[in-house]
This record gives sequence, C-alpha cells and structure tokens, in this order.
Amino acid sequence: MTTSDLIVIGGGISGLSLAHLCASDGAKVTVLESSARLGGCLHSERLESGFWFEMGAHTCYNSYGGLIRLIEANDQVSQMVPRAKAPFRLLEDGQLRSIPGALNWLEIALSAPRLLTTKKDGLSVEQYYGRIAGAGNYKQIVGPMLSAVPSQDAGGFPATMLFKKRPRRKELPRSFTMQSGLQSIVDALAEHDGIRVETGVEITSVEHDGGYHATAMDGQVFEAARLALAVPPNMAARLAAAIYPELSSVLGGIGTARVETVGVTVARDKLALEPVAGIIPAEDLFRSAVTRDTVPDDHRRGFAFHFRPGHPLDRRLERITEVLGVTRDDLEVVVEKNMELPSPTLGHEALVAKIDDLLDDTPMFLTGNYFDGLAIEDCVARSESEFARFQSAR
Repeated sequence: MTTSDLIVIGGGISGLSLAHLCASDGAKVTVLESSARLGGCLHSERLESGFWFEMGAHTCYNSYGGLIRLIEANDQVSQMVPRAKAPFRLLEDGQLRSIPGALNWLEIALSAPRLLTTKKDGLSVEQYYGRIAGAGNYKQIVGPMLSAVPSQDAGGFPATMLFKKRPRRKELPRSFTMQSGLQSIVDALAEHDGIRVETGVEITSVEHDGGYHATAMDGQVFEAARLALAVPPNMAARLAAAIYPELSSVLGGIGTARVETVGVTVARDKLALEPVAGIIPAEDLFRSAVTRDTVPDDHRRGFAFHFRPGHPLDRRLERITEVLGVTRDDLEVVVEKNMELPSPTLGHEALVAKIDDLLDDTPMFLTGNYFDGLAIEDCVARSESEFARFQSAR
C-alpha cells in the first residue's frame, strides 16, 4: 500500500497543477494516471528527429496568469516560443477561403448593433453569437469556428464560458507555445520532488474510512488523508459514487463529448497547401484541423484533425489526404488519440455551485476543465482555488 498526504487521480494539466501547488506547500502527493503518458489534453507528439506537433491544446496566451506562474516556478520562461502568424482558413466546397471574405457583411451590419445591448448571461453560444453575427453567418461560419475550439458542437454551451478577458503580461509573447511543445509544462510539474507519479494505473474504486483508499485494476491500493479527482466529470461521478452519492449524481448531470483525433506529419516538399494555423470546415467528418505551421520547420509539417466520433480510421485518413492534397504514402507518421471532453449546457453554473456546496467541509477536491471554462488557464484557476481549500484544511 502506498501512503501519501494527497492522492490525485488524473495526470493532465488540472491534476498536475494541483499536485505541484500542494507539493510546493510541503505535501507528499501521489499522482495516478490511467494512460501511459501524462498531459491529458496537453499532448505533444514527439518524433525521434526532434519534430513535435500538438494532438490537443496548442496555444497559450500571456493572459494565462496562473499557468505563467507555474512556468516561472519551474524556470521555463526561456523555453517560451512566440507563435508565428498564420491564418485560419474556412474549408468550403473543397477550397480554403478567408474567413472574413466568407462572411455576409450586410448581415453583420444589420446585427452588429445588438452587440451593445445583448449580454452573454443566460444565453447559449448559439443564441448570443447568432444575434450579434446573424443567423446565416452563425450557421455557415461563426458556429463552426466556435465549435472548432472545443472540437464539438458548442452551440449549447453557456456563452459566458468562451473568450474571457484576463490581464495580460505584456512583457511576454501574446500567444506562445514551448520549445518542445506544451506537454513540457506538465512534464516539468511532475518532476517536483514531492510528487510521485504512477502511469498506467486505472483506479476502479475509492473508499473513505477516515482516509481515502484508491484501488487500481491490478489490485494496488493507494492511501491518503485527502483525495483529488482530476478526470472528466463522468469518470469523477463513477469514482465518487460509493463515498459521495449526491455529489456523484450532480457530476453525472454534466455531459461529455468524445473527440477522435488523428495526427499526421508530411514532408514539407510534398505539400502545396499554404501555411495555416488551422482549417475549419462548415460541415465535414472533422470539426477542425490544427497545424504546427505557427512554429515552422524546414523539413516537415504536422497536422491534428479532430473528428466527429464514429468514423473508421481508413475513412478518416482518406479525408485527411483529400484535404491536404497528398497520398497515403505521403503520411510519414499517423497517431490516434481519443478524448472525453465536457459538454456544458445552460444551467451549468448552478451545477458547479452545487458541486462546491457538496464539497465544502470534505477532504476531497475536484479540478478539471468543466468548472468555469475549458481553456488551459481555466484548469489552472480551478486548481488554484482547490489548493486554497487544501491549505485551509491542513
């Protein structure tokens, strides 16, 4: 049996930021991750050549104050790399188009005055942005663009969860990645002396009897005075069911969506495609394709296509080659990744308030990308607030 002060189940940016904060405060922390790698949505696929590309989150901003504090704590500021400018393109009828050029500007002109009177509170993404951009623009362009952010239909999301204003650190690049990809941030967090990391450990049950006992599929038992769940809400609901059934029920009310990602690399001289930050189709098998073009490489280019679920790999690869204008033989590397992402709807704030009310006065903590937003900074901000609760409970 492994004993520590805190068990964190989930080794993504949420779990590791909380683990790092607690370990920096003197706690002995064990992080348990079911997959073979850490990072969760921060997944930098690295080749032996040194080339890397992102399979998940791909951009950070100088407004991500909590994340930057972690980068500074691990002496990684010198590894920050500004993202080069490259456009996002709309894929329509097999052609890449400028997004501003595809907009109906008459509809924009007629709808724009609503921007001054329409508030996000109580409105879904589709309701809010449909009003200020026009129904036609939303359906053809704005809706697909916004759905590309979480790689799922974002129309039912609360409008307040996207595009938040935060103070900027103007001495740092406005948008950036890291020299070895964003996963290097979580790699550094995991190296703290107070953190023990176990990968390939799938926790099947949790018990609470004075302390917490987390049992893995292989029979290992991990024990701690406190427990943090940093996993998707449906998984958190399953793990909490036996110890906090009411909390489990509320967590189960938060929807999730499956995203099936295929990453590929292609030799630079095989592609006629202009450098782009990403490709957004109005309607297709995939919701977005994100590129490595913002950090140019002399020899190859990398792409991550985020697909709607349910299509066989051969069909997805066929679509990738069609979009890129290459053959299957031109694909040097093919990588698959499946993610379970939260899919919040109107009323989500009330669910989060209920979760926090049920957590109050318990030694269990919840963090993730399903509280106040899906961005990397939202994950870190939630971990910071749970760390404050951890400190007060010690």
